[in-house]
Amino acid sequence: MKRTPLRPVSARRRRRDAAYPSSRREIYDRAGGMCEANVTIRCERNGWQVHHIAGRAGPDPHRLENLELVCAHCHRFIHDNPEWSYANGHMRKRNGAADG
Repeated sequence: MKRTPLRPVSARRRRRDAAYPSSRREIYDRAGGMCEANVTIRCERNGWQVHHIAGRAGPDPHRLENLELVCAHCHRFIHDNPEWSYANGHMRKRNGAADG
């Protein structure tokens, strides 16, 4: 089996992602540890995952306005139902792209 070497992470990306751990802590504190989405009957109420509303691309994906604390069930629901998520503010198009 041929193994492909991992591509190195660029210094720019390393700097961009360095803020993520502190953003995670702030999001957890903001939500009080509770799921901010609470969109399914199976919601665990306690949030453990950070959802990026407009995705993880771009120059500053870890800004607080782009993050919400969610439980695993709600996170799965948000990604499995994109039309509903866009309509209800749990997902947003990147870079001001029009909804289509």
